[in-house]
Amino acid sequence: MFDCKNHIRVIQPMDNGTRLYICGTNAHSPKDVVIFRNLTHLPRSEYVPGVGLGVAKCPYDPIDNSTAIYVHDGNPGGLPALYSGTNAEFTKADTVIFRADLYEMETGKKMYNFKRTLKYDSKWLDKPNFVGSFDIGEHVYFFFREIAVEYINCGKAVYSRVARVCKKDTGGKNILNQNWATYLKARLNCSIAGEFPFYFNEIQDVYQMPTDKTKFYATFTTSTNGLVGSAVCSFSLGEIHGAFSGKFKEQATSNSAWLPVMSSKIPEPRPGTCVEDTTTLPDSVLNFIRSHPLMDRAVGHDYGNPVFYKRDLILTKLVVDKITIDILNQEYLVYYLATNEGRIYKVVQYAGHDGQPRSKLLDIFDVAPNEPIQVMRLSQRYRSLYIGTDSRIKQIDLVMCNRRYDSCYRCVQDPYCGWDRDSASCRPYQLGFLQDVGNRTSDICDTNVMRKKIIVTFGQSVHLGCFARVPEILKYQPVTWYHHSKERGRYEVRYSVTKHIETSEGGLVVIAINESDGGRYDCYLGGSLLCSFSLVVDAHRCTAPSKGNDYQKIYSDWCHEFERYKSALKRWEAKQSQCSTNPKDNDLDIYQGNGNV
Repeated sequence: MFDCKNHIRVIQPMDNGTRLYICGTNAHSPKDVVIFRNLTHLPRSEYVPGVGLGVAKCPYDPIDNSTAIYVHDGNPGGLPALYSGTNAEFTKADTVIFRADLYEMETGKKMYNFKRTLKYDSKWLDKPNFVGSFDIGEHVYFFFREIAVEYINCGKAVYSRVARVCKKDTGGKNILNQNWATYLKARLNCSIAGEFPFYFNEIQDVYQMPTDKTKFYATFTTSTNGLVGSAVCSFSLGEIHGAFSGKFKEQATSNSAWLPVMSSKIPEPRPGTCVEDTTTLPDSVLNFIRSHPLMDRAVGHDYGNPVFYKRDLILTKLVVDKITIDILNQEYLVYYLATNEGRIYKVVQYAGHDGQPRSKLLDIFDVAPNEPIQVMRLSQRYRSLYIGTDSRIKQIDLVMCNRRYDSCYRCVQDPYCGWDRDSASCRPYQLGFLQDVGNRTSDICDTNVMRKKIIVTFGQSVHLGCFARVPEILKYQPVTWYHHSKERGRYEVRYSVTKHIETSEGGLVVIAINESDGGRYDCYLGGSLLCSFSLVVDAHRCTAPSKGNDYQKIYSDWCHEFERYKSALKRWEAKQSQCSTNPKDNDLDIYQGNGNV
């Protein structure tokens, strides 16, 4: 079982977690087994019926996208069962949504045969890539992307889907007797709103918080053949139910457009409805579901726009954490989004001033450079994030306040953290610490920013900066410098090559300082004060240097000044030579010069 040619693709808890169901590729011959959770084998006396052959339970090829979930309750006869979405053939021609045979565990007797989607029917499944499955109420839900059969007359496109089956489904009596009698699917819509919406059509991963069965969170990408981009959208279970309760979609002929089915053509009971015994369903219902598994209405995402989207980025996996501060009646969602380049984007979602949800990028972690992150899990018990690539596994703390943020500005935006004014450090949040996730108080950090006094001499140049290295998420945000001077008051600094130069880290270089350059310089980012410098110009005397760096600086400045002096002297000598050879012209030049004055 643990041969290196066997890639484990399914691990599901059984019997309240005391045992594990495991299925692996077994060198392109899928095999499954049940073991104890401490990874020891079961004794011979504990035989598990139906285990041994893993076909249709996990894939032949380890690179295939598949999903599986072990469902204990709600199945026919109250028996436990494995539901899966995978390839059922070595050639990958047959992809299925499958439920294994149901056995009476005590006696080993098979009580119900397996159920699956129709074989080789593109209306049911067309080369799907499965990303997740969930047991909710009387249904099992599957999320996947596939070739869109409704778009086939216009070309080839991939759409994201959510499908569901009733757990009580035992197939039809004569029609669909080995197949699902309640299978339905609908398109998932993740797009940027507009007159012509921009769609992210290919779902890559889906996540559901253990404490909330009413929400799904998913990452989507565009097709990699064109403009590359990714988005995160959330979907409510109510919206999914609404799509499955709406109209069906059909194509009258092979050349016809796909249109909604008229209500008068829908048989009773409504196809896809869960009933106690599906073998009692009339043939009209079974024939309809066989040819009409697709719903007309797409499942819309929450809030009308994605939670987060970005171009030139491929998001693969995600997990979501909820932070609730009861005493302040505040709730935040933190998204951890993995990429195909081994990075994690940390995004927070919060309620804005108008009560509508807002989101922003908080941080970017380089956890596995240039390695796609294949697996990501969240542990509430250990308050950690676990990621896996093809070569490594890493554990990352969810709360990394003082290790990630050295300034009040970034600290107060992270819902895990707060700025401690007493120690001037970023610490795990508690009442009394500064926190402003929604950026409602732009001056919250004004009394806690770095303030520095710098004494400079006349003619010197000085560099002012808030960061030794700008965090990546701040690189493309505009930085504004303001100068408070005696002559002009407060004004915005305009960059120029002769006086004020902006550095790549958002800093400011003031060249050839004179008395008018003295005063306070404040650096702002998005309306928030980052740092402040008080510049004192000593125009009357030159203080003796006390450090090696000061000597080098003064030496460099004098070298530049001496070169300028030599250049000026050469120009004067050339002019003097010209004047001595042609005194009349010189007199004329002087006269014209005085006349112009």
